[in-house]
Amino acid sequence: MPHPRRNPPIYLGIDSSSAYLALALWSLEGVLGCFCEEVGREHAARVGVELERLFARADVRRSDLAGVGVGTGPGSYTGLRVGVATAKGVAQGLGVPLSGESSLAAMAAARLTPDEPKGVVALDARRGNVYAGVFERIEGEAGHEEIRYGDIEKVSRDELQARHPTLPYFENVAPDAAYLA
Repeated sequence: MPHPRRNPPIYLGIDSSSAYLALALWSLEGVLGCFCEEVGREHAARVGVELERLFARADVRRSDLAGVGVGTGPGSYTGLRVGVATAKGVAQGLGVPLSGESSLAAMAAARLTPDEPKGVVALDARRGNVYAGVFERIEGEAGHEEIRYGDIEKVSRDELQARHPTLPYFENVAPDAAYLA
């Protein structure tokens, strides 16, 4: 007989779009467990091992999951493939929903605070360029905070900073996988 899912439901968040591998288990009770480490280009070698460790530390079974959220970039093509393939495999294997969200929004969730709710979040795109957008943390439905943003674009770092000289600037920061969950 299959193990019934926990109540409240548990969600898994995964992001591997940058040099970081970020994983989190989240429920309405809050973050049940997380892992975030700069792994360079070792996403494929580390994601399976770190997922197993995360589930064990949080005392959560994969069958407890109600859904999976994944960072969809922008970012490293190879890193994105690892995260999306892992998320898709877990979701399909368990028959749970899969959703995607901007990796930059997950980075914004990690840095923006109620005291500093708006800022520019960027990811290096090489040759003086970044992928970036302006992000804002706002009070959402049922008291949950949300990250709102407009267009994400590839732009020169200097031009971006000149356009938004008064906003805090965050580049290449670790994403919040709990936000994705």
